[in-house]
Amino acid sequence: MARILALILILGLSVGGYLIYQHKRQSIPKPQEAIEVAPQRWQVSSTTTENSSQLSMQANATLALLEDNATTANATSEENATLSIPSDKLVTHEFVHDLASFLVANYFPANTQRNPGEKGRFNLNIKSANIRYGVDFPGLNVDLVDILGSRQVIFEHVLNNTVLDFLAQAYTPLLLDSLNQALATATWTNASGEEIQINESQRKEMLVLLANKVRVIGQTVTALATSETISSLVNKYLEDMDQVNQAHMHFWELQGSPNASPAALNDASAQIKSSIQTREMSRQRLLQTIATSVNPQGMDASELVYLAQWIHRRGEENPDRLALVAKAGNLLTQTAATLEKHASQVQ
Repeated sequence: MARILALILILGLSVGGYLIYQHKRQSIPKPQEAIEVAPQRWQVSSTTTENSSQLSMQANATLALLEDNATTANATSEENATLSIPSDKLVTHEFVHDLASFLVANYFPANTQRNPGEKGRFNLNIKSANIRYGVDFPGLNVDLVDILGSRQVIFEHVLNNTVLDFLAQAYTPLLLDSLNQALATATWTNASGEEIQINESQRKEMLVLLANKVRVIGQTVTALATSETISSLVNKYLEDMDQVNQAHMHFWELQGSPNASPAALNDASAQIKSSIQTREMSRQRLLQTIATSVNPQGMDASELVYLAQWIHRRGEENPDRLALVAKAGNLLTQTAATLEKHASQVQ
């Protein structure tokens, strides 16, 4: 199950850059004459890093240590069990504990104040995870001041075959145990205002809901990372977004010019409307292609577009990273099966 760590971690790293990117786009004043068409709802620093060979050597050494200690992994106490699990130098055990608490906090049992319905709900959202792990870096051994540089350090470290394998193999029991502990101590407020603890049925429900979400994310990530068609559609969508920004800029410049005629302003406003419509058409084509490639149930349009853009940027940085992102998606899909198996063992 700890395979979920890789994707949530590497996706979380780019949120700051994404937020800055979006802020930059939105900082241009938008003229009142142009009204953006609302999207449909279906819809879905420079820091020195170690080179790849050093990372692989260290990860291989840790994997060897893990195998040597395999016979001692059945420690009876929680403390001994944690100590028997090797710790990655960058992704520490504290990250796993924090992730488990974060996941449990996003589960809302039925008939509670946060969820008055008859079925439990799991509200894991990629963007909220990004905000948590892409800015504050809880449990990540990086420079908390140099946010952009730290993200690059983590990308370089985690997007590595050996490190991904290590995190999947070594941290699975730790994350399962951390989830169990978080569920055992978490409380919710029922409709009567009373604090209640989770029961075994709800614990099983949470794990099943988590498994379903992880499976969809994993399958979607793999499809996005391996489809050239989706990559070209993302590129077209980004180009159309730039056209919208340029149209806004042109209108803004005309507004600031004392010689701009009303006709010129009207033409510029019309260009904004046209560019927005073109962008939305590109967005819908992208979403429809994703939907035909994978069934993204439980993911809305903003999550899908965000994932597509993030993966596209990883490929632009280094084409070899796409294969690693696809591997992370496959690991997530396998994690879903692990979660379901763990849930089935709950009495």
